[in-house]
Amino acid sequence: MTCTALETVRQHLIGLGRRMAASSAQPPEVAARAAMEEYFMATPLTNVRRLPASPGGLRAEWLLGEHSDCSRRMLFLHGGGYVAGGITAYRNFAMWIAQAMRCAVLLIEYRLAPEHPFPAALEDSVAAFRWMREHGPDGCAAARRAFLLGDSAGGGLALATLLALRERSASHADAAVTFSAWTDLTNSGASMTENQDPRLGAVKAVPDLFAGLYLQGTDPRHPLASPLFANLEGLPPLLMQASAAELFRDDTVRVAEKILAVGGEAHVDLWPGLVHVWQGFAPRLPEAIEALRRAGEFIQSI
Repeated sequence: MTCTALETVRQHLIGLGRRMAASSAQPPEVAARAAMEEYFMATPLTNVRRLPASPGGLRAEWLLGEHSDCSRRMLFLHGGGYVAGGITAYRNFAMWIAQAMRCAVLLIEYRLAPEHPFPAALEDSVAAFRWMREHGPDGCAAARRAFLLGDSAGGGLALATLLALRERSASHADAAVTFSAWTDLTNSGASMTENQDPRLGAVKAVPDLFAGLYLQGTDPRHPLASPLFANLEGLPPLLMQASAAELFRDDTVRVAEKILAVGGEAHVDLWPGLVHVWQGFAPRLPEAIEALRRAGEFIQSI
């Protein structure tokens, strides 16, 4: 691990946390949306093309790297606790993903809570995935392979999308990747308390707050809100990356254990000492480049 680079990232997040605390008079979703615009430090890539898209009326963009195969497509579901995030916050990160995956990446803006509570985000992701299977960057053409990738809440949403597609006997995904997935909206994993770091804003109270804004009375154990509690049979191969030092470590580990227990394929890639969704700090963090490379190799193998 490059300690200087990681410390730079940590200081960035500490500063962001202070600015959020200073805006405590705002509604929490407003503060979270502003913070999400500043969270990642990924730099833009000049060799990645952007094309507008409109799957089901949602705002979206295609990201195409130099070696992107447009018949291989990936739906990228952003994080932000279901209350924040979008194209401007995630565009640079999505560029690095497109470069690593060598496929066409579709970044969407699904509806956010509290204005649009569960299951609005899920309905949008399912519709976008089904659209993506039939429409590429160059127009109407069926995908040869279709993938999902999500970080944090988007990782949980990616798993929920796989489950919803299975339940509806709809078009399937060929594989999925998650970064620091939030899979348990009861926030019952031991890492939710063991790995708290108030300096970074990594405290259990934050996912507790966001879960309430998203669920608005829905049982947090609902399998399409918290995939940890779902029947996880019949899912495509998964690669799940997380930091051993983050709140959401056990959200990844426990889901993967359940998938393996029912005969599925889930590869856990657990990294020591890193921050939540460190992949979004490329190229500043060498570990971000390496994690993206591993995820790309997984997708390219399918």
